[in-house]
Amino acid sequence: MESARTPGAGEASRSSVRRARGDPDDALRLSPKAAAVAFAVILAAPLASLYFFYSRGLTNLYGDGIAHMEGARRLWDSLTPGYSEIGSVWLPLFHLLASPLTLSDKLWRTGLAGSIVSTAAFIATAWSVFRLCLEMNRSAAAALVALAAFVACPNMAYLASTPLTEPLALLWAVLVVYGLFRFQETGRRGALVGAAVAALLGTLTRYDGWFLLPFAALFVWFARPEPSSARLRHVVLFSVIAGSGPALWVLHNTLRFGNPIEFYDGPYSAQAIYAHQIATTGFRYPTEGSWLLSARYYVEDLKLVIGAWPLELAVLGLVAWAAEGRERARRAAALLLLVPLPFYVQSMARAAVPLYVPTLFPNTYYNLRYGLEMLPAVAVLCSFLVAPGLTPRVQHVLGTALVGVILAQAAATLRHGPSELAVAKEGILNSPCRSKTQQAMIHFLRANYDGQVVLMAAGKYPCVLPQVGIPFRKTLSETNRLYWSQLRFGAQKWAGWILRDAGDRVDELMRAYPQAFADFALVEKYKFPGEDGVEIYRCRNRSGGLE
Repeated sequence: MESARTPGAGEASRSSVRRARGDPDDALRLSPKAAAVAFAVILAAPLASLYFFYSRGLTNLYGDGIAHMEGARRLWDSLTPGYSEIGSVWLPLFHLLASPLTLSDKLWRTGLAGSIVSTAAFIATAWSVFRLCLEMNRSAAAALVALAAFVACPNMAYLASTPLTEPLALLWAVLVVYGLFRFQETGRRGALVGAAVAALLGTLTRYDGWFLLPFAALFVWFARPEPSSARLRHVVLFSVIAGSGPALWVLHNTLRFGNPIEFYDGPYSAQAIYAHQIATTGFRYPTEGSWLLSARYYVEDLKLVIGAWPLELAVLGLVAWAAEGRERARRAAALLLLVPLPFYVQSMARAAVPLYVPTLFPNTYYNLRYGLEMLPAVAVLCSFLVAPGLTPRVQHVLGTALVGVILAQAAATLRHGPSELAVAKEGILNSPCRSKTQQAMIHFLRANYDGQVVLMAAGKYPCVLPQVGIPFRKTLSETNRLYWSQLRFGAQKWAGWILRDAGDRVDELMRAYPQAFADFALVEKYKFPGEDGVEIYRCRNRSGGLE
Protein backbone atom coordinates (compact mmCIF):
# COMPACT_ATOMS: atom_id res chain seq x y z
CA MET A 1 0.00 0.00 0.00
CA GLU A 2 1.21 3.54 -0.70
CA SER A 3 2.51 5.14 2.48
CA ALA A 4 1.32 8.56 3.56
CA ARG A 5 4.65 9.51 5.13
CA THR A 6 7.68 10.93 3.35
CA PRO A 7 10.24 8.21 2.50
CA GLY A 8 13.34 8.33 4.59
CA ALA A 9 16.89 8.38 3.32
CA GLY A 10 17.20 4.61 3.73
CA GLU A 11 14.09 3.95 1.61
CA ALA A 12 15.26 6.36 -1.06
CA SER A 13 18.64 4.65 -1.12
CA ARG A 14 17.07 1.19 -1.49
CA SER A 15 14.84 2.48 -4.27
CA SER A 16 17.90 3.89 -6.04
CA VAL A 17 19.65 0.55 -5.71
CA ARG A 18 16.63 -1.26 -7.20
CA ARG A 19 16.65 1.09 -10.19
CA ALA A 20 20.42 0.74 -10.56
CA ARG A 21 20.03 -3.02 -10.69
CA GLY A 22 17.45 -2.68 -13.46
CA ASP A 23 14.53 -3.95 -11.37
CA PRO A 24 11.06 -2.69 -12.31
CA ASP A 25 9.68 0.07 -10.17
CA ASP A 26 7.82 -2.30 -7.89
CA ALA A 27 7.86 0.28 -5.10
CA LEU A 28 4.85 1.95 -6.71
CA ARG A 29 1.65 0.79 -5.11
CA LEU A 30 -1.88 1.92 -5.73
CA SER A 31 -3.95 3.41 -2.98
CA PRO A 32 -6.83 1.16 -1.87
CA LYS A 33 -9.30 3.51 -3.52
CA ALA A 34 -7.48 3.53 -6.87
CA ALA A 35 -7.02 -0.25 -6.80
CA ALA A 36 -10.71 -0.79 -6.02
CA VAL A 37 -11.76 1.48 -8.88
CA ALA A 38 -9.43 -0.27 -11.33
CA PHE A 39 -10.49 -3.79 -10.33
CA ALA A 40 -14.18 -2.87 -10.39
CA VAL A 41 -13.93 -1.32 -13.85
CA ILE A 42 -11.84 -4.14 -15.31
CA LEU A 43 -14.23 -6.85 -14.10
CA ALA A 44 -17.60 -5.19 -14.17
CA ALA A 45 -17.52 -3.28 -17.46
CA PRO A 46 -16.85 -6.24 -19.80
CA LEU A 47 -19.29 -8.53 -17.99
CA ALA A 48 -21.97 -5.85 -18.07
CA SER A 49 -21.27 -5.27 -21.76
CA LEU A 50 -21.65 -8.98 -22.52
CA TYR A 51 -25.01 -9.09 -20.74
CA PHE A 52 -26.15 -5.82 -22.32
CA PHE A 53 -25.42 -6.79 -25.93
CA TYR A 54 -26.41 -10.45 -25.58
CA SER A 55 -29.78 -9.55 -24.06
CA ARG A 56 -30.46 -7.41 -27.13
CA GLY A 57 -29.56 -10.15 -29.60
CA LEU A 58 -26.51 -8.33 -30.95
CA THR A 59 -23.62 -10.63 -30.08
CA ASN A 60 -23.87 -13.30 -32.78
CA LEU A 61 -24.52 -11.36 -35.96
CA TYR A 62 -21.24 -11.57 -37.82
CA GLY A 63 -20.83 -14.28 -40.43
CA ASP A 64 -17.22 -14.68 -39.33
CA GLY A 65 -18.32 -15.16 -35.72
CA ILE A 66 -20.88 -17.81 -36.68
CA ALA A 67 -18.24 -19.53 -38.79
CA HIS A 68 -15.75 -19.44 -35.90
CA MET A 69 -18.32 -21.23 -33.78
CA GLU A 70 -18.70 -23.82 -36.50
CA GLY A 71 -14.94 -24.31 -36.63
CA ALA A 72 -14.77 -24.73 -32.86
CA ARG A 73 -17.75 -27.10 -32.68
CA ARG A 74 -16.50 -29.26 -35.55
CA LEU A 75 -13.42 -30.22 -33.54
CA TRP A 76 -15.78 -32.42 -31.50
CA ASP A 77 -18.95 -32.67 -33.57
CA SER A 78 -18.17 -33.94 -37.07
CA LEU A 79 -18.00 -37.07 -39.20
CA THR A 80 -14.23 -36.58 -38.95
CA PRO A 81 -13.65 -34.77 -35.63
CA GLY A 82 -10.28 -33.60 -34.35
CA TYR A 83 -7.26 -32.34 -36.22
CA SER A 84 -8.78 -32.96 -39.65
CA GLU A 85 -11.31 -30.20 -38.95
CA ILE A 86 -8.63 -27.50 -38.66
CA GLY A 87 -8.80 -25.61 -41.92
CA SER A 88 -6.33 -23.64 -44.00
CA VAL A 89 -7.22 -19.95 -43.66
CA TRP A 90 -8.35 -19.20 -40.13
CA LEU A 91 -5.66 -19.65 -37.52
CA PRO A 92 -6.61 -22.26 -34.91
CA LEU A 93 -6.09 -20.85 -31.40
CA PHE A 94 -9.46 -19.13 -30.94
CA HIS A 95 -11.25 -22.28 -32.12
CA LEU A 96 -9.22 -24.46 -29.77
CA LEU A 97 -10.04 -22.25 -26.78
CA ALA A 98 -13.74 -22.01 -27.60
CA SER A 99 -14.21 -25.66 -28.60
CA PRO A 100 -14.86 -27.11 -25.10
CA LEU A 101 -17.58 -24.51 -24.55
CA THR A 102 -19.27 -25.36 -27.85
CA LEU A 103 -20.10 -28.81 -26.48
CA SER A 104 -23.04 -26.97 -24.92
CA ASP A 105 -25.69 -26.67 -27.62
CA LYS A 106 -26.83 -23.33 -26.23
CA LEU A 107 -23.35 -21.84 -26.11
CA TRP A 108 -22.69 -23.04 -29.66
CA ARG A 109 -25.99 -21.94 -31.19
CA THR A 110 -26.00 -18.52 -29.52
CA GLY A 111 -22.28 -17.90 -30.06
CA LEU A 112 -21.76 -17.43 -26.33
CA ALA A 113 -18.92 -19.97 -26.39
CA GLY A 114 -16.85 -17.51 -28.41
CA SER A 115 -18.22 -14.46 -26.59
CA ILE A 116 -16.96 -15.86 -23.29
CA VAL A 117 -13.46 -16.26 -24.74
CA SER A 118 -13.58 -12.71 -26.12
CA THR A 119 -14.81 -11.24 -22.83
CA ALA A 120 -12.13 -13.07 -20.84
CA ALA A 121 -9.50 -11.79 -23.27
CA PHE A 122 -10.87 -8.25 -22.93
CA ILE A 123 -10.62 -8.41 -19.14
CA ALA A 124 -7.03 -9.69 -19.31
CA THR A 125 -6.10 -7.05 -21.88
CA ALA A 126 -7.58 -4.23 -19.82
CA TRP A 127 -5.57 -5.38 -16.81
CA SER A 128 -2.40 -5.64 -18.90
CA VAL A 129 -2.87 -2.16 -20.37
CA PHE A 130 -3.41 -0.78 -16.88
CA ARG A 131 -0.29 -2.47 -15.45
CA LEU A 132 1.83 -1.51 -18.47
CA CYS A 133 0.93 2.17 -18.16
CA LEU A 134 1.30 2.10 -14.39
CA GLU A 135 4.88 0.87 -14.75
CA MET A 136 5.79 2.87 -17.85
CA ASN A 137 4.57 6.17 -16.39
CA ARG A 138 5.07 5.46 -12.66
CA SER A 139 1.69 7.09 -12.20
CA ALA A 140 -1.67 5.73 -11.13
CA ALA A 141 -3.36 8.69 -12.81
CA ALA A 142 -1.76 7.82 -16.16
CA ALA A 143 -2.74 4.17 -15.77
CA LEU A 144 -6.37 5.11 -15.09
CA VAL A 145 -6.40 7.31 -18.21
CA ALA A 146 -5.23 4.35 -20.31
CA LEU A 147 -7.77 2.08 -18.66
CA ALA A 148 -10.58 4.53 -19.38
CA ALA A 149 -9.51 4.89 -23.02
CA PHE A 150 -9.54 1.12 -23.48
CA VAL A 151 -12.62 0.10 -21.49
CA ALA A 152 -14.83 3.11 -22.25
CA CYS A 153 -14.75 2.55 -26.02
CA PRO A 154 -18.29 1.39 -26.84
CA ASN A 155 -17.29 -0.30 -30.09
CA MET A 156 -14.59 -2.28 -28.29
CA ALA A 157 -17.04 -3.22 -25.55
CA TYR A 158 -19.38 -4.52 -28.23
CA LEU A 159 -16.64 -6.43 -30.06
CA ALA A 160 -15.62 -8.10 -26.80
CA SER A 161 -19.12 -9.56 -26.54
CA THR A 162 -18.89 -11.31 -29.91
CA PRO A 163 -17.31 -14.62 -31.01
CA LEU A 164 -14.66 -12.81 -33.08
CA THR A 165 -10.89 -13.16 -32.82
CA GLU A 166 -9.82 -9.52 -32.44
CA PRO A 167 -10.13 -9.32 -28.61
CA LEU A 168 -7.91 -12.38 -28.19
CA ALA A 169 -5.38 -10.98 -30.67
CA LEU A 170 -5.24 -7.70 -28.73
CA LEU A 171 -4.40 -9.59 -25.56
CA TRP A 172 -1.33 -11.23 -27.09
CA ALA A 173 -0.15 -7.96 -28.66
CA VAL A 174 -0.33 -6.11 -25.33
CA LEU A 175 1.40 -8.97 -23.51
CA VAL A 176 4.21 -8.90 -26.09
CA VAL A 177 4.75 -5.20 -25.40
CA TYR A 178 4.48 -5.70 -21.63
CA GLY A 179 7.01 -8.52 -21.69
CA LEU A 180 9.46 -6.59 -23.87
CA PHE A 181 9.12 -3.52 -21.65
CA ARG A 182 9.98 -5.59 -18.58
CA PHE A 183 12.88 -7.19 -20.43
CA GLN A 184 14.19 -3.74 -21.29
CA GLU A 185 13.86 -2.65 -17.68
CA THR A 186 15.30 -5.74 -15.99
CA GLY A 187 17.23 -7.75 -18.57
CA ARG A 188 15.52 -10.88 -17.28
CA ARG A 189 15.34 -13.69 -19.77
CA GLY A 190 12.01 -14.83 -18.32
CA ALA A 191 10.39 -11.57 -19.43
CA LEU A 192 11.79 -12.05 -22.93
CA VAL A 193 10.54 -15.64 -23.09
CA GLY A 194 7.13 -14.51 -21.84
CA ALA A 195 6.96 -11.91 -24.61
CA ALA A 196 8.00 -14.53 -27.17
CA VAL A 197 5.33 -16.98 -25.99
CA ALA A 198 2.69 -14.23 -26.21
CA ALA A 199 3.91 -13.47 -29.74
CA LEU A 200 3.70 -17.18 -30.60
CA LEU A 201 0.10 -17.31 -29.40
CA GLY A 202 -0.64 -14.13 -31.34
CA THR A 203 0.63 -15.70 -34.56
CA LEU A 204 -1.83 -18.55 -34.04
CA THR A 205 -4.74 -16.13 -33.54
CA ARG A 206 -4.57 -13.54 -36.34
CA TYR A 207 -2.14 -12.80 -39.16
CA ASP A 208 -1.36 -9.32 -37.86
CA GLY A 209 0.57 -11.22 -35.18
CA TRP A 210 2.93 -12.35 -37.93
CA PHE A 211 3.49 -8.76 -39.01
CA LEU A 212 4.49 -7.78 -35.47
CA LEU A 213 7.40 -10.24 -35.25
CA PRO A 214 10.14 -8.38 -37.19
CA PHE A 215 9.38 -5.12 -35.36
CA ALA A 216 9.49 -6.90 -31.99
CA ALA A 217 12.76 -8.65 -32.87
CA LEU A 218 14.28 -5.30 -33.88
CA PHE A 219 13.19 -3.86 -30.53
CA VAL A 220 14.89 -6.73 -28.71
CA TRP A 221 18.15 -5.88 -30.48
CA PHE A 222 18.08 -2.26 -29.30
CA ALA A 223 16.35 -2.80 -25.94
CA ARG A 224 19.43 -2.94 -23.74
CA PRO A 225 23.01 -1.64 -23.91
CA GLU A 226 24.63 -5.06 -24.27
CA PRO A 227 27.43 -6.53 -26.39
CA SER A 228 26.40 -7.59 -29.88
CA SER A 229 26.76 -11.26 -28.99
CA ALA A 230 24.26 -10.92 -26.13
CA ARG A 231 21.86 -8.95 -28.31
CA LEU A 232 22.07 -11.62 -31.00
CA ARG A 233 21.33 -14.38 -28.49
CA HIS A 234 18.28 -12.54 -27.25
CA VAL A 235 17.00 -11.85 -30.77
CA VAL A 236 17.49 -15.49 -31.74
CA LEU A 237 15.75 -16.70 -28.57
CA PHE A 238 12.76 -14.45 -29.17
CA SER A 239 12.59 -15.22 -32.89
CA VAL A 240 12.81 -19.00 -32.52
CA ILE A 241 9.98 -19.13 -29.99
CA ALA A 242 7.72 -16.52 -31.63
CA GLY A 243 8.49 -17.67 -35.17
CA SER A 244 7.48 -21.24 -34.45
CA GLY A 245 3.83 -20.18 -34.81
CA PRO A 246 4.04 -19.24 -38.51
CA ALA A 247 6.36 -22.21 -39.09
CA LEU A 248 3.80 -24.61 -37.61
CA TRP A 249 1.02 -23.10 -39.70
CA VAL A 250 3.03 -23.42 -42.91
CA LEU A 251 3.82 -27.02 -41.95
CA HIS A 252 0.12 -27.68 -41.26
CA ASN A 253 -0.89 -26.31 -44.65
CA THR A 254 1.81 -28.39 -46.33
CA LEU A 255 0.85 -31.66 -44.66
CA ARG A 256 -2.92 -31.15 -44.72
CA PHE A 257 -3.41 -29.50 -48.11
CA GLY A 258 -0.16 -30.04 -50.00
CA ASN A 259 0.44 -26.29 -50.30
CA PRO A 260 2.53 -24.42 -47.70
CA ILE A 261 0.71 -21.15 -48.44
CA GLU A 262 -2.79 -22.59 -48.86
CA PHE A 263 -3.97 -19.94 -46.40
CA TYR A 264 -2.77 -17.24 -48.80
CA ASP A 265 -3.68 -18.52 -52.26
CA GLY A 266 -5.95 -21.53 -51.65
CA PRO A 267 -9.62 -21.72 -52.70
CA TYR A 268 -10.86 -20.18 -49.42
CA SER A 269 -8.21 -17.45 -49.17
CA ALA A 270 -8.88 -13.73 -49.45
CA GLN A 271 -7.10 -13.75 -52.80
CA ALA A 272 -9.41 -16.46 -54.19
CA ILE A 273 -12.54 -14.77 -52.84
CA TYR A 274 -11.49 -11.48 -54.42
CA ALA A 275 -10.68 -13.13 -57.76
CA HIS A 276 -14.14 -14.74 -57.78
CA GLN A 277 -15.75 -11.39 -56.98
CA ILE A 278 -13.96 -9.68 -59.87
CA ALA A 279 -14.85 -12.51 -62.24
CA THR A 280 -18.54 -12.45 -61.33
CA THR A 281 -19.23 -8.77 -60.64
CA GLY A 282 -16.24 -6.83 -61.97
CA PHE A 283 -16.19 -4.78 -58.74
CA ARG A 284 -12.74 -3.97 -57.38
CA TYR A 285 -11.97 -2.75 -53.88
CA PRO A 286 -11.55 1.04 -53.95
CA THR A 287 -8.29 0.86 -51.99
CA GLU A 288 -6.62 -1.70 -54.27
CA GLY A 289 -3.13 -0.57 -55.29
CA SER A 290 -3.19 2.71 -53.35
CA TRP A 291 -1.38 3.06 -50.02
CA LEU A 292 -2.54 6.65 -49.65
CA LEU A 293 -6.20 5.85 -50.19
CA SER A 294 -5.92 2.80 -47.92
CA ALA A 295 -4.51 5.03 -45.18
CA ARG A 296 -7.39 7.46 -45.66
CA TYR A 297 -9.98 4.68 -45.32
CA TYR A 298 -8.25 3.33 -42.22
CA VAL A 299 -8.10 6.74 -40.53
CA GLU A 300 -11.81 7.21 -41.27
CA ASP A 301 -12.39 3.81 -39.68
CA LEU A 302 -10.44 4.87 -36.58
CA LYS A 303 -12.55 8.00 -36.22
CA LEU A 304 -15.73 5.92 -36.40
CA VAL A 305 -14.81 3.08 -34.03
CA ILE A 306 -12.52 4.85 -31.52
CA GLY A 307 -13.59 8.46 -31.79
CA ALA A 308 -11.93 11.71 -32.82
CA TRP A 309 -11.16 12.93 -29.30
CA PRO A 310 -9.20 9.89 -28.09
CA LEU A 311 -7.32 9.89 -31.41
CA GLU A 312 -6.36 13.54 -30.94
CA LEU A 313 -5.24 12.82 -27.39
CA ALA A 314 -3.17 9.90 -28.66
CA VAL A 315 -1.43 12.12 -31.23
CA LEU A 316 -0.63 14.62 -28.47
CA GLY A 317 0.60 11.73 -26.34
CA LEU A 318 2.94 10.66 -29.13
CA VAL A 319 4.32 14.21 -29.25
CA ALA A 320 4.73 14.16 -25.47
CA TRP A 321 6.59 10.85 -25.73
CA ALA A 322 8.97 12.27 -28.35
CA ALA A 323 9.58 15.43 -26.32
CA GLU A 324 10.33 13.61 -23.05
CA GLY A 325 14.01 12.81 -23.56
CA ARG A 326 14.64 11.04 -20.26
CA GLU A 327 11.66 8.73 -20.54
CA ARG A 328 11.51 8.29 -24.30
CA ALA A 329 13.72 5.20 -24.57
CA ARG A 330 12.20 3.29 -21.66
CA ARG A 331 8.68 3.81 -23.03
CA ALA A 332 9.59 3.01 -26.64
CA ALA A 333 8.08 -0.50 -26.46
CA ALA A 334 4.66 1.15 -26.62
CA LEU A 335 5.30 2.06 -30.26
CA LEU A 336 5.01 -1.62 -31.16
CA LEU A 337 1.27 -1.23 -30.57
CA LEU A 338 1.18 1.00 -33.67
CA VAL A 339 2.04 -1.94 -35.95
CA PRO A 340 -1.62 -2.60 -36.94
CA LEU A 341 -1.61 0.72 -38.80
CA PRO A 342 0.93 -0.30 -41.50
CA PHE A 343 -0.37 -3.87 -41.47
CA TYR A 344 -3.93 -2.97 -42.41
CA VAL A 345 -2.91 -0.23 -44.82
CA GLN A 346 -0.71 -2.63 -46.77
CA SER A 347 -3.36 -5.36 -46.54
CA MET A 348 -5.94 -3.06 -48.10
CA ALA A 349 -3.56 -1.86 -50.78
CA ARG A 350 -1.86 -5.14 -51.69
CA ALA A 351 -3.45 -8.18 -50.06
CA ALA A 352 -7.09 -8.13 -51.24
CA VAL A 353 -8.49 -7.06 -47.87
CA PRO A 354 -11.57 -4.79 -48.08
CA LEU A 355 -12.57 -2.11 -45.60
CA TYR A 356 -15.58 0.10 -46.27
CA VAL A 357 -16.69 3.12 -44.24
CA PRO A 358 -20.00 4.96 -44.58
CA THR A 359 -18.23 8.27 -45.19
CA LEU A 360 -16.36 7.07 -48.30
CA PHE A 361 -17.31 5.06 -51.41
CA PRO A 362 -19.11 2.66 -51.47
CA ASN A 363 -20.55 4.29 -48.33
CA THR A 364 -21.29 1.18 -46.32
CA TYR A 365 -19.98 -0.80 -43.33
CA TYR A 366 -17.50 -3.63 -43.76
CA ASN A 367 -14.56 -4.78 -41.61
CA LEU A 368 -14.73 -1.67 -39.43
CA ARG A 369 -13.59 -3.80 -36.50
CA TYR A 370 -10.05 -3.71 -37.94
CA GLY A 371 -9.73 -0.19 -36.58
CA LEU A 372 -10.08 -1.46 -33.03
CA GLU A 373 -6.72 -3.19 -33.37
CA MET A 374 -5.28 0.29 -32.73
CA LEU A 375 -7.14 0.84 -29.46
CA PRO A 376 -4.32 -0.39 -27.14
CA ALA A 377 -1.94 2.04 -28.87
CA VAL A 378 -4.41 4.89 -28.44
CA ALA A 379 -4.95 4.03 -24.78
CA VAL A 380 -1.24 3.89 -23.96
CA LEU A 381 -0.40 7.05 -25.90
CA CYS A 382 -3.18 8.94 -24.09
CA SER A 383 -1.52 7.98 -20.81
CA PHE A 384 1.73 9.68 -21.92
CA LEU A 385 0.02 13.05 -21.50
CA VAL A 386 0.27 12.54 -17.75
CA ALA A 387 4.02 13.20 -17.73
CA PRO A 388 6.14 11.53 -15.02
CA GLY A 389 7.74 14.89 -14.15
CA LEU A 390 4.48 16.50 -13.06
CA THR A 391 3.60 16.79 -9.39
CA PRO A 392 1.10 14.23 -8.04
CA ARG A 393 -1.56 16.91 -7.68
CA VAL A 394 -1.16 18.07 -11.27
CA GLN A 395 -1.18 14.45 -12.47
CA HIS A 396 -4.44 13.86 -10.61
CA VAL A 397 -6.13 16.96 -12.05
CA LEU A 398 -4.87 16.29 -15.58
CA GLY A 399 -5.80 12.62 -15.38
CA THR A 400 -9.31 13.49 -14.24
CA ALA A 401 -9.71 15.93 -17.13
CA LEU A 402 -8.50 13.36 -19.67
CA VAL A 403 -10.82 10.69 -18.32
CA GLY A 404 -13.65 13.22 -18.61
CA VAL A 405 -12.86 13.81 -22.28
CA ILE A 406 -12.73 10.05 -22.94
CA LEU A 407 -16.06 9.45 -21.19
CA ALA A 408 -17.62 12.34 -23.12
CA GLN A 409 -16.53 10.66 -26.35
CA ALA A 410 -18.06 7.38 -25.17
CA ALA A 411 -21.35 9.12 -24.39
CA ALA A 412 -21.36 10.79 -27.81
CA THR A 413 -20.68 7.46 -29.52
CA LEU A 414 -23.56 5.81 -27.67
CA ARG A 415 -26.07 8.63 -28.11
CA HIS A 416 -28.03 6.83 -30.84
CA GLY A 417 -28.18 3.49 -29.04
CA PRO A 418 -26.25 0.22 -29.20
CA SER A 419 -27.51 -0.88 -32.62
CA GLU A 420 -26.06 2.31 -34.14
CA LEU A 421 -22.52 1.62 -32.96
CA ALA A 422 -20.40 1.36 -36.09
CA VAL A 423 -19.19 -2.19 -35.43
CA ALA A 424 -22.61 -3.38 -34.27
CA LYS A 425 -24.30 -1.79 -37.27
CA GLU A 426 -21.84 -3.58 -39.55
CA GLY A 427 -22.88 -6.87 -37.98
CA ILE A 428 -26.57 -6.05 -38.38
CA LEU A 429 -26.28 -4.98 -42.01
CA ASN A 430 -24.04 -7.84 -43.11
CA SER A 431 -25.37 -10.70 -41.01
CA PRO A 432 -25.82 -13.80 -43.20
CA CYS A 433 -28.84 -14.71 -41.10
CA ARG A 434 -30.76 -11.88 -42.76
CA SER A 435 -30.56 -13.81 -46.03
CA LYS A 436 -34.02 -14.68 -47.38
CA THR A 437 -32.54 -17.87 -48.79
CA GLN A 438 -31.23 -19.05 -45.44
CA GLN A 439 -34.43 -18.10 -43.64
CA ALA A 440 -36.46 -20.07 -46.20
CA MET A 441 -34.14 -23.06 -45.76
CA ILE A 442 -34.46 -22.86 -41.98
CA HIS A 443 -38.25 -22.83 -42.21
CA PHE A 444 -38.29 -25.78 -44.65
CA LEU A 445 -35.82 -27.95 -42.71
CA ARG A 446 -37.51 -27.33 -39.38
CA ALA A 447 -40.64 -28.82 -40.90
CA ASN A 448 -39.07 -31.65 -42.89
CA TYR A 449 -35.61 -32.64 -41.64
CA ASP A 450 -35.60 -36.27 -40.46
CA GLY A 451 -32.15 -36.75 -38.98
CA GLN A 452 -30.31 -38.05 -42.06
CA VAL A 453 -26.92 -36.75 -43.19
CA VAL A 454 -26.99 -33.50 -45.19
CA LEU A 455 -24.54 -33.10 -48.08
CA MET A 456 -23.52 -29.44 -48.43
CA ALA A 457 -20.55 -27.23 -49.25
CA ALA A 458 -18.46 -26.24 -46.23
CA GLY A 459 -19.46 -22.90 -44.71
CA LYS A 460 -22.08 -22.23 -47.37
CA TYR A 461 -25.12 -21.63 -45.17
CA PRO A 462 -23.71 -20.74 -41.72
CA CYS A 463 -27.00 -19.86 -40.03
CA VAL A 464 -28.99 -22.93 -41.07
CA LEU A 465 -27.48 -25.68 -38.93
CA PRO A 466 -27.35 -23.78 -35.60
CA GLN A 467 -30.88 -22.43 -35.99
CA VAL A 468 -32.41 -25.73 -37.09
CA GLY A 469 -30.31 -27.64 -34.54
CA ILE A 470 -28.63 -30.05 -36.96
CA PRO A 471 -25.32 -31.30 -35.49
CA PHE A 472 -22.28 -31.16 -37.75
CA ARG A 473 -21.83 -34.93 -37.48
CA LYS A 474 -25.03 -35.09 -39.53
CA THR A 475 -23.43 -33.13 -42.38
CA LEU A 476 -20.96 -34.11 -45.07
CA SER A 477 -18.79 -31.60 -46.96
CA GLU A 478 -15.51 -31.45 -48.83
CA THR A 479 -13.69 -31.07 -45.50
CA ASN A 480 -14.69 -34.67 -44.67
CA ARG A 481 -12.32 -36.02 -47.29
CA LEU A 482 -12.61 -39.64 -46.14
CA TYR A 483 -16.31 -39.67 -47.08
CA TRP A 484 -16.28 -37.05 -49.82
CA SER A 485 -14.13 -39.23 -52.08
CA GLN A 486 -16.70 -42.05 -51.82
CA LEU A 487 -19.69 -40.01 -52.98
CA ARG A 488 -19.01 -40.60 -56.66
CA PHE A 489 -19.76 -44.30 -56.13
CA GLY A 490 -23.27 -43.63 -54.85
CA ALA A 491 -24.22 -40.68 -52.68
CA GLN A 492 -27.30 -42.42 -51.28
CA LYS A 493 -24.97 -44.63 -49.19
CA TRP A 494 -23.73 -41.61 -47.27
CA ALA A 495 -26.37 -38.86 -47.35
CA GLY A 496 -30.13 -38.45 -47.24
CA TRP A 497 -30.31 -34.72 -48.09
CA ILE A 498 -28.42 -32.41 -50.47
CA LEU A 499 -28.10 -28.62 -50.40
CA ARG A 500 -26.80 -27.43 -53.78
CA ASP A 501 -25.99 -24.05 -55.30
CA ALA A 502 -24.66 -23.36 -58.78
CA GLY A 503 -20.87 -23.38 -58.76
CA ASP A 504 -20.30 -24.71 -55.24
CA ARG A 505 -18.38 -27.89 -54.48
CA VAL A 506 -21.55 -30.00 -54.27
CA ASP A 507 -22.70 -28.69 -57.63
CA GLU A 508 -19.33 -29.53 -59.18
CA LEU A 509 -19.50 -33.06 -57.80
CA MET A 510 -23.08 -33.64 -58.99
CA ARG A 511 -22.20 -32.42 -62.47
CA ALA A 512 -19.10 -34.62 -62.63
CA TYR A 513 -20.86 -37.81 -61.40
CA PRO A 514 -24.61 -37.45 -62.16
CA GLN A 515 -25.20 -41.21 -61.91
CA ALA A 516 -24.08 -41.16 -58.27
CA PHE A 517 -27.04 -38.90 -57.43
CA ALA A 518 -29.76 -40.68 -59.39
CA ASP A 519 -31.63 -41.63 -56.21
CA PHE A 520 -32.14 -37.99 -55.17
CA ALA A 521 -35.17 -35.89 -56.10
CA LEU A 522 -35.42 -32.10 -56.06
CA VAL A 523 -37.97 -31.21 -53.36
CA GLU A 524 -37.51 -27.43 -52.99
CA LYS A 525 -35.75 -24.56 -54.69
CA TYR A 526 -35.15 -20.93 -53.62
CA LYS A 527 -33.67 -18.01 -55.55
CA PHE A 528 -34.10 -14.48 -54.27
CA PRO A 529 -32.82 -11.33 -56.03
CA GLY A 530 -29.24 -10.47 -55.14
CA GLU A 531 -28.60 -13.75 -53.30
CA ASP A 532 -27.12 -17.13 -54.07
CA GLY A 533 -29.85 -19.69 -54.54
CA VAL A 534 -30.23 -23.24 -53.28
CA GLU A 535 -31.72 -26.50 -54.47
CA ILE A 536 -32.77 -29.01 -51.81
CA TYR A 537 -32.72 -32.71 -52.73
CA ARG A 538 -33.97 -35.68 -50.75
CA CYS A 539 -33.06 -39.33 -51.17
CA ARG A 540 -36.11 -41.15 -52.60
CA ASN A 541 -35.75 -44.26 -50.42
CA ARG A 542 -35.15 -42.11 -47.30
CA SER A 543 -32.66 -44.65 -45.99
CA GLY A 544 -29.48 -42.99 -47.06
CA GLY A 545 -26.90 -41.62 -44.69
CA LEU A 546 -24.59 -42.67 -41.93
CA GLU A 547 -25.89 -43.93 -38.65
